[in-house]
Amino acid sequence: MTKVVICEDDPMIRKLMRTALRSTSHEVHLAEDGKRCLALIDEVRPDVVFSDVMMPEMDGFSLADAMRATPSLAQIPIVFMTASVRREQIEECFRHGAAGHLTKPFTMSELRARVAHFFKS
Repeated sequence: MTKVVICEDDPMIRKLMRTALRSTSHEVHLAEDGKRCLALIDEVRPDVVFSDVMMPEMDGFSLADAMRATPSLAQIPIVFMTASVRREQIEECFRHGAAGHLTKPFTMSELRARVAHFFKS
């Protein structure tokens, strides 16, 4: 079973994302901030991480940097979720090693398609 970690500080968005992925075969784990997410990633060793950019404790960019600095976590793809559509913000995502970007608000079908992208045979 493939593992997905979602790091999002908004409880409603976390709930919606979990609901959207419930009908899939993915094992979904949730964290509410980057600091907790980093510990969860180390424990679960997911196949992909979806992370908000702006969060308390540790933002998404710091989370990605910490993952890249840890050899056992460095190859796990991270997709940033942000409401910003500014080119500078999106470029910043990729400077921090993003495997993708998802603009908020997104539909649940967009989320499922993005997750499925990482698990193509």
